[in-house]
Amino acid sequence: MLKNDFNVLGQIAWLWANSPMHRNWSVSLLMKNVIPAIENDQYLLLVDDGFPIAYCSWAKLTLESEARYVKDTNSLKIDDWNAGDRIWIIDWIAPFGDSSLLYKHMRQRFPYDIGRAIRIYPSKKDTGKIIYLKGGKITKKVAEKTFLQYEQELITALQ
Repeated sequence: MLKNDFNVLGQIAWLWANSPMHRNWSVSLLMKNVIPAIENDQYLLLVDDGFPIAYCSWAKLTLESEARYVKDTNSLKIDDWNAGDRIWIIDWIAPFGDSSLLYKHMRQRFPYDIGRAIRIYPSKKDTGKIIYLKGGKITKKVAEKTFLQYEQELITALQ
């Protein structure tokens, strides 16, 4: 990792520490989720007046690694992060109310793409739900068709 990468890692760790969901997660999980994102430049860190306010990371998975990830969110290996074209949001952290701004930036970053995430609800930490996200320029019809295709492929891979 380069010197600047350590600065980025520190800012992201600070956001984790301020996130009610992430603050009690282990340092090893932080390293496992954040270092591959930094090394592959697969993250977005929003900074306002020198102060980190939000962070998002994503992995580009193959169908095989996607199926493993859905079964166990801790299963990603470093080589999985940039191995395919199936975008999964790994972390979405906006502890100061900047989630809408982060969403806007992500839709601009991936204008013609779709992505998915496992949404964990604070009251049900052991239960997740797959949510779908679309870029700012992809039509709803195309996004829905792609979501359906990815869903069917994932169901088949999980069997």
